[in-house]
Amino acid sequence: METRALAMLLLVVAAPMTVGRVLAADAWICSVSAAVAVDEDGTVGPPEFGDRERPTFLRVDPVKKELTLLAPASRRGETTKLDTVHEVDGAWILSGLEHGRSVSMVITAEGRMTLSVVADGVVWSVFGHALPEGEAAEPAEAKAEEAVAEPAP
Repeated sequence: METRALAMLLLVVAAPMTVGRVLAADAWICSVSAAVAVDEDGTVGPPEFGDRERPTFLRVDPVKKELTLLAPASRRGETTKLDTVHEVDGAWILSGLEHGRSVSMVITAEGRMTLSVVADGVVWSVFGHALPEGEAAEPAEAKAEEAVAEPAP
C-alpha cells in the first residue's frame, strides 16, 4: 500500500513533464512568417480569407487545448479547439477540427512552428516561430547571462 501511495505521489510531482525548457503546462506565443495555399487544381498562392485579415500572432495553450488569435486586432480572441496534444521527441504535435477543416500543428523545441489547415480541395501551409509564453517576458539580458553561465556539453 505504501509503495502504491509513493508511486502516486511521484506521478503527481512529476506530472508537469519538461521537454527541453518547455513544460507541458506552458503556452506558446507564435508568429506567422509565411503562408501558402494549394488548391486541388494545383493553383498555389496566398490563403484566401475573404474580408478577414490574415492572422499574424497566435497563442497555443496545450492545457486548455486552444489556439487563440492575438493579432491583427480585428481577429483577436478567435479560438480553435484542439482535440489532441502530444509530445514526441521534443516536439509538440497538436490537432483539431473546425468547420469541416482539419487543423494540425507542430512546435519544435528549437521554436519552429508549422501549421496546416486542410479542407475539401485546399491545403494551407503556415510557417512561423514559437516562443514559450514565460520566456516572452524575460529580458534579453537575463537570457544572455544564463547562456554564459551554462557550461557547454
